[in-house]
Amino acid sequence: MSTYYLKKCGHQELGSIGQDGRPNRGRYLLTSMNENVLSFFPPLSTTQLNDCALLPIIPLYSGEKVYCNYVYHNDKYHGSTAVHPRNEYRIYLNKSLEGDELRFLENDIAVFRKEDMTEEGMTQCVYLLDLVHNDNSAYYRELNQIIENYPIKGGYGIFNGTLVDFEIRARAVLAQQNTIAVIDNSVTDRIEKTPTADIANLFNAVTFRDFVMTGYGNLCAITGTVIKYQGFSNLEAAHIKPKSHGGLYLPNNGLALCRDLHWAFDKGFFTLTDDYKIKVHPQIESDYLRAFDNQRIRIPANSFFIPDVENIRYHRESVYGLFLTTGRL
Repeated sequence: MSTYYLKKCGHQELGSIGQDGRPNRGRYLLTSMNENVLSFFPPLSTTQLNDCALLPIIPLYSGEKVYCNYVYHNDKYHGSTAVHPRNEYRIYLNKSLEGDELRFLENDIAVFRKEDMTEEGMTQCVYLLDLVHNDNSAYYRELNQIIENYPIKGGYGIFNGTLVDFEIRARAVLAQQNTIAVIDNSVTDRIEKTPTADIANLFNAVTFRDFVMTGYGNLCAITGTVIKYQGFSNLEAAHIKPKSHGGLYLPNNGLALCRDLHWAFDKGFFTLTDDYKIKVHPQIESDYLRAFDNQRIRIPANSFFIPDVENIRYHRESVYGLFLTTGRL
């Protein structure tokens, strides 16, 4: 038996589509204030203005891992003078979730189920999503009946049991073992509006890896290549300022590196200059590594992912050459 969250898409939350077929505002899914729904999604705080989380979603129609902003708009508790201060939870839609179309339509039903997924030894709770169009199919009627029978009205429902159609689709997607992360620029734009002190709380080991890999287009920042098979690759997310030195899981503290170069970077065999050029330590005897000396790494197109210069300086001053010091690696 599983727990599902069902949400019927509404006109206003989907941007109030005009006669031209285009939304008049941002698109989102409004979630409920009901305690059962709030416990289904990551906890957000009333005391922090517009608290937010990154929601990893795997749509069953694509099989990719898409990140969405999950935001608690809580102006009501922070001195808002508006006539109707906000007190609502939203999952913001984006192009990575919808593609180049308005995939979510009024009266469609979005069905979510949580799934713990382990990749490279790290476990993450993701949200499987099935979007069921208003096509009067037996599946749609089943979901609609659950919503209509739910004791609290509002176009949503919590269902404990087994949705057979959902699980058939889910098994097919999970069997592919392909969960490459896709992150829309609108997601990072919204993160940048978050107070700087709170941004680090959005990231952990898994989200750090996903964002760093996306920032570099799933290619090594130095070689510009990758060896991969389905969802597996030889790339790793390297901390610039090491985690053991107090470095954060922020994407601008990361580089996508193939495994051998990640190892060499962590050992201090090479570092970076302030203008993102590779500086190989003079005592390193490696023609392979020396071939990259003074070359500029690949710079992400989105400024959100560009390495922070302060972290680079820390690596250059505190990690570069550490291999020469016995017992410090």
